[in-house]
Amino acid sequence: MKIKNKIIIITTTFFLFSVNIAKSYEVTLPNFGFICINKINNEKFEFIFSRNNNDTSDIVFRRIDGKFKYIGNVLAQKSGSYVLWEDKSFYKTTDFAWNLDKVTSTLSPIILSVGLDIEDKSKIPTKMTCNSRSIYY
Repeated sequence: MKIKNKIIIITTTFFLFSVNIAKSYEVTLPNFGFICINKINNEKFEFIFSRNNNDTSDIVFRRIDGKFKYIGNVLAQKSGSYVLWEDKSFYKTTDFAWNLDKVTSTLSPIILSVGLDIEDKSKIPTKMTCNSRSIYY
């Protein structure tokens, strides 16, 4: 009987810990973010920035299939100038990032490193124009 109780306690603790980790990468709306449009093919990218649980760095969410999903961390930024963040969901073996020039509101895709070089690089969008706004939906 005591072993069964210990197993239940361990399972419950693990479950609660797992739920807490999942919550750390959830975004609540409304929130402030950027909407960028690729004028060549009318493709739209939406990003939201948030602080991590330790309040030490920014984490980034991108709308994928209608929901905001965690894509990575801010790698570098300079206030009023630029912000560079990774996008772990864009490719699986290639390190991909976005650079937003805050002066011109231009978003540029960047390949940081090529892993196995098996991904199709033609899906990389061209530079886009962005605007910042509150995102509700």
